[in-house]
Amino acid sequence: MPALCKPAFNRMSAMLTSIALMTMMVCAVDARAEEHDTSIFSVSGFGTVGFVHSTEHQADYTNSPWYKPSGAGYSQNWSGGVDSRFALQLDAKFTPQLSAVVQAISQLRYDNTYTPSLEWANIKYEFTPDSSVRLGRIVMSTFLASDYRNVGYAYPWVRPPLDVYNMMPVNVNDGADVSYRFHFGEATNTIQGFYGVDNLKSPGTASHPAASNNPARNSWGVFDTYESGPTILRLAYQHSNLSLDGVNAFFDLFKNPAFGAQGINLANKYGSYKVPITFWGASASYDPGKWFLMSEIGQSKILPSFMGEQRAWYVSSGYRTGEFTPFVAYSRSKKLSTTSDPGLNLGLVNPFMQGYAAGLNAGLNGFLKPTTGTTVTVGCRWDIMKNTDIKLQYEHVTLDAGSSGLLINLQPGFKTGSSFNLVSATVDWVF
Repeated sequence: MPALCKPAFNRMSAMLTSIALMTMMVCAVDARAEEHDTSIFSVSGFGTVGFVHSTEHQADYTNSPWYKPSGAGYSQNWSGGVDSRFALQLDAKFTPQLSAVVQAISQLRYDNTYTPSLEWANIKYEFTPDSSVRLGRIVMSTFLASDYRNVGYAYPWVRPPLDVYNMMPVNVNDGADVSYRFHFGEATNTIQGFYGVDNLKSPGTASHPAASNNPARNSWGVFDTYESGPTILRLAYQHSNLSLDGVNAFFDLFKNPAFGAQGINLANKYGSYKVPITFWGASASYDPGKWFLMSEIGQSKILPSFMGEQRAWYVSSGYRTGEFTPFVAYSRSKKLSTTSDPGLNLGLVNPFMQGYAAGLNAGLNGFLKPTTGTTVTVGCRWDIMKNTDIKLQYEHVTLDAGSSGLLINLQPGFKTGSSFNLVSATVDWVF
């Protein structure tokens, strides 16, 4: 087996092992339900097996730069860890008002394994057919495809446009949400509010090799969704207090006594200790059946930390002809805040520490560089049989001047502001 293929093969083998274990667990639950002659439980699931190739070999492309340690490009010529996943879901209907859901998903994680984790785990009580409350782990409805973002079969692309969908790192809530649906003739308007916490896990860095805990506290938000026939309109707002432990480990280096007050000021300015992060977004979709048109725009604000303020949007359309759905998309992201800082004044630093200080300044501006650009996408979905599709997708990514985009694991030979191509192929299914 070629050396470049071994990491992907080993990771896919690990995921298949996880799939087998999850399947046996759910089958045991389902068998117990049948043994007691009850129908309160139902089991479903979904999966994707996919590979992506990047022409940028000095960095990794991934669909989740916040949480995944590797991807396509530098680490692997063809990566199966970007899009491949498998999930099983157990639903329970205890009474007409009381229900519960548990969903376990196996996909590439921060620790480079496919260990299953809980994506959904909550109980729901419906006061009326139009009002309900949920308690537990809930995926937040930030974007049009948030509720089914991991279900590749549910949308036309290989993956939702990442310029928009990676703007908000906090997308799961451990807490409560309430919703109420209004009716206007055949149209409905659903207002949903939530409050809770989360603890994100991200891969280690050079300055902080251990995996990082990134607690999000006091998370709250409101989502408003209007639906009328083929039209969906959505407004979203959410807020969290976020800390990025791995990033803070780097900025704490500026607190070295040798740098005095200027170092402490920089650490406090750009560190992310309980920094407020806010997001607003607007979405629209029109899908009469034969074709579709959708667009989303969002703006995130994480000040005064290094991440700053950013805006992104996309527009996408496709046409269904028989089993085939060719589609196109265009996305754009732009950073709205400062992207450089002079850092430590080397003239005020002891000569023996100036080299170290210069390295910290370079690292600081590495964090501050923009992560923006444009992506042009063309592809086709082929529904080969019931509940199964094959997708092929080509993307051309052009980075802004000085930008590294959403790439990770940047190597010394990487050039900011460059462009690269992506080729993706996936098989999606639901059951």
